Amino acid sequence: MSRKLILAVALVSFFTGTTTFAATDYPTRTVEVVYHSSIGSGGDIMLRAMDQALVSVAKEGKTKHVGWVINNMPGGSGARAWTYVSRAKPDGYTLLGVSSTILTSPLMNDMDINYKSFSPIAMVFIDPMVVAVPGNSPYNSFTELIEAAKKNPGTQNWAGGVAGELGVVAGLEVQKYFECKFNLVPFEGGGDAAASLMGGHLDAAIGEFAELAEAARSNKVKIIACFNDLNVKGFENIPTMAELGHPQINITKLRGILGPKDMEQDVVDAIVTQIRAMLDAQSFKDYVSANGLIVDIRTGTDFTRIMEEQTDLLKNSIENSLK
Repeated sequence: MSRKLILAVALVSFFTGTTTFAATDYPTRTVEVVYHSSIGSGGDIMLRAMDQALVSVAKEGKTKHVGWVINNMPGGSGARAWTYVSRAKPDGYTLLGVSSTILTSPLMNDMDINYKSFSPIAMVFIDPMVVAVPGNSPYNSFTELIEAAKKNPGTQNWAGGVAGELGVVAGLEVQKYFECKFNLVPFEGGGDAAASLMGGHLDAAIGEFAELAEAARSNKVKIIACFNDLNVKGFENIPTMAELGHPQINITKLRGILGPKDMEQDVVDAIVTQIRAMLDAQSFKDYVSANGLIVDIRTGTDFTRIMEEQTDLLKNSIENSLK
């Protein structure tokens, strides 16, 4: 668009009492939101909850939302989904849902792609990480589980996600800290790991509370420890690692939205506006409350700074656990 045409549009807008910005036109069609894990994983649940909330607030006129199409794209420890989005047009119609895996997997798998390959849009919240066992497990506490792992090294099977997942990092750190040994079984998604845990095929699992909450409420699994504070009705008595006397074990899982590199700032701003409006939806408030999520909206350079700091912490954790 030429400078003269831009000026003409601005003048028309002024005299007609309307305001025309590129961001006001976004979105005009559905947006593809890609996630690196399967249906039922914590990130998949998050994105579908966000879409539902956006539909609600859009009906109330609080934001504009045409709809999200969630594209679950597991494979390559996250690289398949990330590469796909990194090659998409930076127009805001292909977005990437992310967790801390975007930080851990490149560190553990020597990838060329990482969080720096994308435009930062918004961190949305922190997702509590927990340790769970089957509902009929003989272990009723984290201490009992660890003591058994020490007595019988290499006999327990724990779900920890694909190589590079934060669950794997947590599993390695637990083994290093407690000087015990168990097998970390890979799963492409937390939903798959939860199903295997409920089926009694695993001794334990490290995952997000959101992935295990429904099974825990029906007593199909027992959550025996949490890496973060878990403020959820009915689960107030689950001890944190700090409460168990192990504050050195520090695992924090962030979740948010990235986009292809070089997105226009007005489109990024429009998406952030959507996300902030989404917080007013009752369905999202219920989702946050039920899953003990800590809402913490961070955007732009602030989001990038948090990812940089988390990467440094995770790098140290990974290096120490593998020594």
